[in-house]
Amino acid sequence: MDGPTGTRREFLSASAMVLGGSWLSLHLPMVESLATWARTAAAQGATFTVLTPDEARAMEAFASQIIPSDATSPGAKEAGAVWFIDRALGPGYFPEYRELVKGGVADLNGRARRRRRAVAGFADLTHADQIAVMRQVEETPFFNVARMLSVMGVLADPRHGGNRDHVSTQILGIDHQPSYQPPFGYYDAEEARRSPERSR
Repeated sequence: MDGPTGTRREFLSASAMVLGGSWLSLHLPMVESLATWARTAAAQGATFTVLTPDEARAMEAFASQIIPSDATSPGAKEAGAVWFIDRALGPGYFPEYRELVKGGVADLNGRARRRRRAVAGFADLTHADQIAVMRQVEETPFFNVARMLSVMGVLADPRHGGNRDHVSTQILGIDHQPSYQPPFGYYDAEEARRSPERSR
């Protein structure tokens, strides 16, 4: 969860490969639909549809520990991953995870208050205390699902929600450039419509 940028890039690259496999191929239409809405919500700072404001604060803090920002690159907060997560828990997407995530967030907040009586919840803890609380739940189903959704929210193309302004390309140290080499797909066709002169 914490460590040098190189280690974080390796983690994200590995996560991208996992999410790019059979699971994602089975759920891609659903993820695309979800993320299209989430992109707009993140850009507009829309209210959350599933998470309460307090739950969203805690979930954003959790995601920011999974993929933190640092001096060289942005993280989950800058990517707007929490809007992706909120929408993912709604009807038609992954509602089976809703109670798991909401219960897990309540547990994080409860652990935070037991750790530091003066705080309102997990989001108010220091970095070190957040990490300590997360380590307590590292082996739980909540942690695995919340981490998966956090990574998806950062690595998705911006029109799929999260990953605001292509911040994941900065995290991974790559340039976001459209490709015009065959085989062409919908991405190329869309870019060609926006920039006809570049597709020649």
